[in-house]
Amino acid sequence: MKILLEEKVLGTHSKKNSKYYWVLETITGKNDDPGNSLDYLPSSSEKGYIQDVKEEIIEKINAENLFSFPYAPKEGDYLSIKNNLRKQEYLNLIFINNSWKEEIFICTYRDCDTDIYTTIKTGVAFLTQDI
Repeated sequence: MKILLEEKVLGTHSKKNSKYYWVLETITGKNDDPGNSLDYLPSSSEKGYIQDVKEEIIEKINAENLFSFPYAPKEGDYLSIKNNLRKQEYLNLIFINNSWKEEIFICTYRDCDTDIYTTIKTGVAFLTQDI
């Protein structure tokens, strides 16, 4: 499998013309007063191509830089790869203990009540089978 996460500012045109896109976020601060804590419901992706190849994606992203730009992940960085045509098909990854791990349920690894996340970059994901 070949994977490339190409940097691109996502607008209507670029999202419409690509099947998969990604959003990369990082922690930029903490909210000292979370106020009303929200109950986060389990969130799991629908079955689909991303779910079928997720183990290969995780293996590759932990072995090499798949981004089209220089990037060194930091603890807590969050990557979502999404299917633009099927909104419920996605793969959420979080960088913990020097490796990317799937976050199947929202806020399993992140502290959603206090962590403040900001988008670093967005882009188009190219996922192709080796021929």
